[in-house]
Amino acid sequence: MFSLEQLKEFLTENKADFEIISHDEPIITIEDAGKHFPLEECAPVFVVQADQSLAVLIMNAQRGQVNLKVLAAEHHYHTLQLANPKVVAQATGYKTGNIPLIGHNLPCLFDKSLTIHDYIYGGTGDELHTLKIKPEDVIRLNRMLGFVE
Repeated sequence: MFSLEQLKEFLTENKADFEIISHDEPIITIEDAGKHFPLEECAPVFVVQADQSLAVLIMNAQRGQVNLKVLAAEHHYHTLQLANPKVVAQATGYKTGNIPLIGHNLPCLFDKSLTIHDYIYGGTGDELHTLKIKPEDVIRLNRMLGFVE
């Protein structure tokens, strides 16, 4: 788990193109994010139970509901479901709704539709700060399992 300062240091050391944006209201839901940023550039992070392990799913906020059965089959999982919030907090140190784009220490599935944007917006682990970052840096700095088409 990264503190906000550790996240800044990690991103700087790894030459990421990023900005950390402060805001007065917490951003926890997609609706909250849409008040501040273009929804097509927002990338919420979900933790899923993929068979016997956890992974993060970084999705385009405008994609709508994802068929987890289809996604499981595409990535050769028997089961794929949203993880229990208590399990998420124990495994990552973050509450559901505050999972950062980078620093969660879980393997990652990334929504390929986000790669068309110069920057995307997502979590830092702190509900009062948002990470603006190039999608290729998110891909480069996570343990990638694959892409969601």
